[in-house]
Formats: sequence, structure tokens, C-alpha cells
Amino acid sequence: MVPPIVTDVWNALLVHPLISLLVLAYDFVPDFGLAVVIVTIAIRLALIPLFRQQLRSSRAMQELAPALNDIKKKYEKDRVRLQQEQMKLYQERGISPLAGCLPMVVFFPVLFAMYAAFQQVGGLGGVPALTVHELRDHVLFAFVPTPPGLADDQALDLTAHWLPWIGNLAHPDYFFFTAFGGPEVIGILPIVSALLQLVASIMALPRNPPQTNDPTQRTMQSMTYYLPLITLVFFRQLSAGVFLYYITTTVFQMVQQYFVTGWGQLPRWLPFLEQIPTPADREMRRRERAAIAEAEADMEAVAEPSARAAEGGRRRGRRRKR
Repeated sequence: MVPPIVTDVWNALLVHPLISLLVLAYDFVPDFGLAVVIVTIAIRLALIPLFRQQLRSSRAMQELAPALNDIKKKYEKDRVRLQQEQMKLYQERGISPLAGCLPMVVFFPVLFAMYAAFQQVGGLGGVPALTVHELRDHVLFAFVPTPPGLADDQALDLTAHWLPWIGNLAHPDYFFFTAFGGPEVIGILPIVSALLQLVASIMALPRNPPQTNDPTQRTMQSMTYYLPLITLVFFRQLSAGVFLYYITTTVFQMVQQYFVTGWGQLPRWLPFLEQIPTPADREMRRRERAAIAEAEADMEAVAEPSARAAEGGRRRGRRRKR
């Protein structure tokens, strides 16, 4: 049982502000599906500064992939030295491998808040849907008007008119099977969401990933392909509006990745994309060459003293023989 104070804080900080934004968008565009899309884009635009570091880190990791490959080959049998050289390269480039965690810190609270918002305005979980009167008096910001044409005892119309198979965005989308007389298993929006998540994840992978035998790294790479399926199976019963939010934010993410990091590993699955350059390609190749040159220079600088010491030892040995 969640303490009431926690629920009140959660509603005040995220859920009710999100409902206010949705209703405000709905006042301008009388379609709740479009309101979800508009609010999602607005949230992503507002969070661009927070995502900037993650995008830069992702791009830098792609650019460093060839240099990391060289370091891996050089110190394959010395794990301690390998980690030291990798961290040195990260520090020289100003990269934090943990920067990729930032989007998850922001993404999941908003996702859960969106789900809670549809629970409240749609009347899920055995709780009556919020009426216009309740929205006006307890939820909405003072400057947000209630939708016109609705009586105080009515709930919001959660229809997405451009998604005709969905009658209420608060309900799950089961159309894919139920339209053909099948059981309520899965719908179109969850499938589209999983496919887009897969594409975005592949785009986020480095174009030239460093070869590794580390089981942890291999598991993380394989999760790129398994996670969308896991999401589809276990979260298919979420509100259709939540999936609409997820689809919109994923498309926004893919557009960002196209401009900042390029196609990633997507051309491995869609080879024709190799013929379609991205704005990131030219700069990425230049930085890759610079990273390789820098890594080679560092390894030569490390190897040179050892070579000199070995040569000195051979000379001393020859002198003793004489």
C-alpha cells in the first residue's frame, strides 16, 4: 500500500501537470490522440538540453569504436592494461560511459506518469474517471480551461479519431486479433511500438563495435534485440495512449539519432541505407580517423621505452660476451 503522501506528491509533481498539458493541447486540437502527440513532442523538445550529453556520448562512442578495436587487439591478454587504456581514451575525449543512463532517468518517470494520467482520466483500475468538475477544481492548472461542450459531470472524450479502431485511449489496443474474431492478445500500437524500439536500439549501436569476449557485453548487445520482444509480451495491456506516447517519443529519438549519430548498425539489416548519407557521417569519419591516430600514437609512445630497454639489454649482453 502506497502512503497517501507519496501519491499526493507524485500527482502534484508529474501526473497532474501532465494531465493539464494534455487538456491544454486538447483545447486547441479536439482529438486526444493528437493531444498526446503534441504533448510528447513538447516534452522531448524541452528535454533536449538533458539529452544532449547522452547524444554526444553516444556519437563519441561510435567514433571511438575503431580506436577501441585497436586497443583491444593490442592488450587482449592484459585485461588490467586494456581497461586502463580504454579509460585513458575516454578521459582524453571527455566521454563518460555512464552518460547513456541519463535518458532512462528522465524517460521512465514520464512514462509512468503518462500511464497514471490515463488511469485517472480514463477511470482504470476500478477508479471512476475524473469528471470535468473534478479536473477544474482539483487537477488542472488555473490557466487551463476545461474542454468546451462538456457538462461538469462528464468525463473527457479520449478518442483518437485518426485511429478508428481505438474507441478509448485509456483502454488497451487489442485490434490486431479481435478484429478477426480472435482473443484479446495484442494490438497494432504495441507491435508498432516494439518495432520502432528495435530500430532505434539498432541505430544506437556503434557502427564499428569493438570485438569483445566479455559475457556481460555480449549479453547487453543481445538485449538490444530481445528487449522489444519482452516489452511487447509483458506490457501489451497498457493503455493505447501510453503506446501512442511511446511511439511518438521513439520516432523523435530516431530523428535525433539520424542527425547526431547516423544510422548506427541499421545498414546491416537494410543495406540500401549505406547509399543514403546522414548529416553525421562526414564529421564522424573525421573524428574516427583522429581517434585512431591518437590511439596509435599513445600505443607507440608506450611501446618505445620498452623497445629501448630491450635494445639496451641486448647491447649489455653482447659486451659481457666480449
